[in-house]
Amino acid sequence: MNTLFPNHPAFVHFPLGLLAGAFLFELLGLIFKKPALHDIGRANLFLGTLAALVAVGTGLWGVGLVTPKPHELEKLIDTHQSLAFAGASLAVVMCMWRVSLRKKYEGGARAMFVAGLGALAALILFTGHLGGRMVYEHGAAVTVGKRSFGSPALPKESLPVTAPDAAGAAPADSQVAH
Repeated sequence: MNTLFPNHPAFVHFPLGLLAGAFLFELLGLIFKKPALHDIGRANLFLGTLAALVAVGTGLWGVGLVTPKPHELEKLIDTHQSLAFAGASLAVVMCMWRVSLRKKYEGGARAMFVAGLGALAALILFTGHLGGRMVYEHGAAVTVGKRSFGSPALPKESLPVTAPDAAGAAPADSQVAH
């Protein structure tokens, strides 16, 4: 089963795009008074919320593959995970709020809802930023071949001791186990 993960990166882009898109379309609908833009925003919100729940699930499953965890990375993971829970929860609340506004979606209620979506989009995008930092600054879940660093299937001594050349081939004197 560990060969299926880490697949969290394959899912995280959907809530980022869809929930940010929900805010954008709802804001444009508010500015230009176009009901179709609100409809697109609502669809993005519902799909983005489902995607956020999947992303949280795959993140929880995949976090065990990131070992060992240096202290700084552990703090980033904890913050990222807490914000992901908060963001997914807020997305669910925003969906329930949007459904409850069905016929009364105008004026002040609409403006407050769009402001809430703006806060949700900011939270989700910052959470994604922290995830990117884990990968690009700390190498979390970076792969060698088809196996993940820290995966039980990849013993520490099988990691390459020298960098591959420009063509991607390891130097002849490297100690890569196959």
